[in-house]
Amino acid sequence: MDNTQDKIIQATLDWIQKDDYKKLSMRKLAAKIGMTTGAIYKYFQNKNALFYQVSIVLSRQISEELTIDSKASPKNNLLSLAESFCGLIQKQPKLVNFLFFNPSLDDFYQNMNHDFEFYDLVMGLVHQVNQGGITDQQFFTQIWSFIQGYSLLILKEVADYDPSLVELTLDEMIGGSKK
Repeated sequence: MDNTQDKIIQATLDWIQKDDYKKLSMRKLAAKIGMTTGAIYKYFQNKNALFYQVSIVLSRQISEELTIDSKASPKNNLLSLAESFCGLIQKQPKLVNFLFFNPSLDDFYQNMNHDFEFYDLVMGLVHQVNQGGITDQQFFTQIWSFIQGYSLLILKEVADYDPSLVELTLDEMIGGSKK
C-alpha cells in the first residue's frame, strides 16, 4: 500500500473509533483528510471496498495484539482470545461493532477466504479442539456466533464477562462436536 491509501485507511479507522461507521461517507472522509472524493475513489471502488480493506487491517492489528501461548492448550488459547475480545468490546465498542457487522464482510462470511489473520488464527485453534463430529467450519460458526452474541450482550450491558460461563460454553461445544 502507498502512503495515500494508508492515510485513507487510518482516517477511516480513526472515524470508526469515534463514531458509527454507518455515518461515514466518502465525502465526509475526503473532507476530513483534505482530499477530493474522486481521489479516494482512485484507491477504493466504493465504501464497501474501503471497509473491506479497513477490516483486513483491523484484523491484522487485533491478531498482533492477541498472544497465543504455545505452551497452553488450544482450548485455553481460545478462552484467552474470547476474554481479550470481550475486553476489547468494552474498550473499543465501535471498532468491534464495525469488525463484526459492517456490510463489506458479507462476502467473507459466505466464502471464508484467508484475507483475515484473526480468522486464520481462530481456525487453527478450532481445528485442534474440534472432536470431528462436525466440520471445522461448523465448529467455528458455533464459536464465532457465541463470541459475537456474548460480546453484544456485554456491549449492551446486559451481561458482564464471566470466564467460567465462557469456559463452560466452550466445553459444551467441544463435547457436542465429538463423533
